[in-house]
Amino acid sequence: MTGDMLGLGPCWGCKQIFAFDPDRVPSVYIDPVTQRPPDQGGDPYRALREPVCPSCCEIVNPFRAARGLPPLEESPA
Repeated sequence: MTGDMLGLGPCWGCKQIFAFDPDRVPSVYIDPVTQRPPDQGGDPYRALREPVCPSCCEIVNPFRAARGLPPLEESPA
């Protein structure tokens, strides 16, 4: 028996429910009060990790590549 965890929750981008490994899921830090990431005005001390589904990763990766950022993993984590 392994000690793996399974998370089930909404994607921050599209709000669809999906299953994920909480330790490996691509995520963004979001301030729950302002609903903004810290680099766009959210408070970095309040920010929480919010999961991002594979479909949203696929959509956002071309924009990340254009900015010189590494892609988010698109496989279900």
